[in-house]
Amino acid sequence: MQTHDFYATDHRLAATTWGRVDPAQPTIVMLHGGLDCTSTWKDLPEAIVEATGLTVLSYDRYGYGRSEKSASLRGREYRHEESGPAFADLLGHFGIRRAVLFGHSDGGAIAVLAAAKHPAVVQGVCLCVPTVAIDLCMVQAMERAGAAFESGDLRARLTRHHGDNTDTMFRNWFGAWCDPDAVHWSMAEEIAAVKCPVSALFGREDEYGWRASASALFENGAMGLELTMLPAVGHHPHHRARDETLNMLKGLLHRTSC
Repeated sequence: MQTHDFYATDHRLAATTWGRVDPAQPTIVMLHGGLDCTSTWKDLPEAIVEATGLTVLSYDRYGYGRSEKSASLRGREYRHEESGPAFADLLGHFGIRRAVLFGHSDGGAIAVLAAAKHPAVVQGVCLCVPTVAIDLCMVQAMERAGAAFESGDLRARLTRHHGDNTDTMFRNWFGAWCDPDAVHWSMAEEIAAVKCPVSALFGREDEYGWRASASALFENGAMGLELTMLPAVGHHPHHRARDETLNMLKGLLHRTSC
């Protein structure tokens, strides 16, 4: 394991690699969720290396974890910024020419956008409960998260991973999506543009909902798409259903011939 600092769209970001990035081999790039960062993956990167034999890279997006603190509040356009120019800077810095993306929740949506924007590099996308579409179920779940942040223990739990970034990070995420108007936000065009294989895993008990995102992928996707639904699993199948998650990733790699 090796830690790195690099610059993407003029912001300092922190990254961690497990193994050596080889331009001739695919690198699995992990994109974390809306309240997460590299440390919240726990031991999943090591498990992916063991299961696949490939190099894994995870990075803290702008305003998260060990990366530079966000200087201001951001709107919903941050997903396009993160998947476009910021992701291009990451690929260039590490010399990644072939990538398989592993995205959770918000990071899953960013992974889909990145696949649409960087088709020559992204060879496959593995998604855990991707929030590619927003419905009222998700908005209501975010309202509950907001209450837990203000009066519960959520702020303290997040601070362990994000430190001084915590308050601005949460308000950027909360402000972007805890709004009934967010249900009109659409990735339909970008989903339709993805050509590489995509595998998506959903938990039937996901407190942020799953129906809108699964429908968006199924109805708009023109790629080779596999959707899996797990009963009695919530918003973190990569921790609660580790074997199923790794098997889905290995199946995706087989489909991409990586």
